Amino acid sequence: MRSLLDGRGVRILLLLVPLAAYVNSISNPFHYDDFHSIVDNEHIRSLANVPSFFVDPGTFSSVPDNAMYRPLLLASYALNYAISGYDVWSYHLAAMLMHAASTLLVFAIGSRLLGDRAGGLLAALLFGLHPVNSESVNYISSRSELAGGLFVLVGFWAFLLRPPERRLPPAGLVLIGGSYAAGLLSKSVAIVLPAILLAHELIVSRRRPSDGRFYGILAALAVGYLAVVGRFLHKAVASEPVRSYAEQLFSQGKAMVFYLKLLAWPAGLNVDHQFQLSNSALKPFDPAAAGALLFGLSLLFFCWYHRRRHPLPGFFLAVALLALAPASLVPLNVLVNEHRLYLASAAFAWLVAYVVLRVVAAGPRWRLIGIAVMVVALLGLAGGTVARNRVWASHHALWSDAADKAPLMARPHFYVAEALAERGDDEGAIAALERAIRNDPGFAAAHGRLGELLLGRAPAHQAVDHLNRAVRLEPDDPGLWRLLGDSYRHRALQALPGEREQDWNDGLIAYQRALQLRPEEAGLYNNVGVILQELGRPKEAMAYHLRAATLEPLDARAQINIGAAHWMLGAVDEAIAAFEDAVEIDPASSMAWHNLATLYSRAGMTGKARAALQRASVPARVDTGHGEVSEID
Repeated sequence: MRSLLDGRGVRILLLLVPLAAYVNSISNPFHYDDFHSIVDNEHIRSLANVPSFFVDPGTFSSVPDNAMYRPLLLASYALNYAISGYDVWSYHLAAMLMHAASTLLVFAIGSRLLGDRAGGLLAALLFGLHPVNSESVNYISSRSELAGGLFVLVGFWAFLLRPPERRLPPAGLVLIGGSYAAGLLSKSVAIVLPAILLAHELIVSRRRPSDGRFYGILAALAVGYLAVVGRFLHKAVASEPVRSYAEQLFSQGKAMVFYLKLLAWPAGLNVDHQFQLSNSALKPFDPAAAGALLFGLSLLFFCWYHRRRHPLPGFFLAVALLALAPASLVPLNVLVNEHRLYLASAAFAWLVAYVVLRVVAAGPRWRLIGIAVMVVALLGLAGGTVARNRVWASHHALWSDAADKAPLMARPHFYVAEALAERGDDEGAIAALERAIRNDPGFAAAHGRLGELLLGRAPAHQAVDHLNRAVRLEPDDPGLWRLLGDSYRHRALQALPGEREQDWNDGLIAYQRALQLRPEEAGLYNNVGVILQELGRPKEAMAYHLRAATLEPLDARAQINIGAAHWMLGAVDEAIAAFEDAVEIDPASSMAWHNLATLYSRAGMTGKARAALQRASVPARVDTGHGEVSEID
């Protein structure tokens, strides 16, 4: 405890410096995964739901397929929502404070490991200001990385405070065990804490672990956690891996060198790096993977060779490798991410401080050089962090930066398109999506979004073609099938009357497939019913419209469609009753008022017809003989 409490000025400095570096990020918006895990996640909108976070992984996201077990992380989101709703300042302030706390711990641990408070201070400043950590702090969903790293550092610091050559006292067991449990409840990266402690005993203390009770407790916590997340782990590793295990290991071998480059020279930071997969099936020993393997082995040999005189570099390397191990061993969708370096960057900072201490100890001249280099480096790191914060200030800035730096990747162009579409620049969005598809022809979401933007445009077949590709790539996505139905409907409306039937039939098939995948969505029942009416099958359509009205009794569109179907079947009184129900639900529905005006007129109710026309907000349309159905939902 003393190493953390001594020197109040140093502690204040280490709290203020990271906060100052990130103060311009306080209003940066939600990005990417933030939407399904925070913005659209209704579970975080009440603190009363916090207990359910610990028993139901489905509460993690609004998308069932994205379920994860991170209850403590969710609880922190719920607290932020209770404080500021969806105003981002409290979310960013929490991230900044967590990063500042980790910076203090890097100082405390570094001072103890290096035996020098100046070295600990240098390591803490390097860690707190390094722009590679800007993704973890700016990207709200990366709070999991901040929390996991913070609790690992707490556990390691408490471990270093134990009496030498003695078993941990109960207070130490509680603190380390509690921080380990909290880390596991935040992110799986925390599972490496026992391995870090073992590495310290073996490499730095040069002794075999003697406290079996302590490691037994940590092992029990790890086994319990793995039992809870086992199904997610099995899916990622065995049942539905995103790549082969050989490809994963070869690629992550290259990633280690890539990560070292980012730590040593953080230029070209990017939310989506242009990093290529190592295809071991075609190139069992490709040059890049081979070079990375040889480089890694040389580092390990160097550390082993100097282990007696200089054990700390080997330990720092072990910490970095262990911190990266979970994301390296489990195939994840994205090959490399900067936020995975959060805990590893602490080890890198300690290593740099260790080297600098050795340099400045060589004499006054080297001391001056070392201090000058470090001052310049810290200023450069601070400037890089401030600049990266500005990149995270908008969706367009973030993904345009990514697309410029990684032009061969597909995902940045996709999100540039989304940002442009938000601004109303559909032409720019279409061009960006076309670039995404050129880079990755199998990008289903890009085909789907491009098809959606092309709806109603000429030539009509373009939207149909892209959406057909999308459903072939993702046949279980109801949203894509729904868009495909929309595209056939638009093409049918643009075709000559005698050429529409095939498009109506194809649209019907698409909507019915969407309905099979999402059987409780009222809008899909409406859509199927509308097309059946276009095909002259009002009796079949009626069943779908009635089901839509049951699911959404306050949706005026369903009543309009029911009225139109009754009209086609010749049941005029029932049609009038349905349209009257529609205007009772939505008094501003001009379509329902127009249909009522036509039916009232035919029934000789001139006064009611005139009143209905006055209630309509747009000019009456041509009477088709069976009323107007609502727009496709």
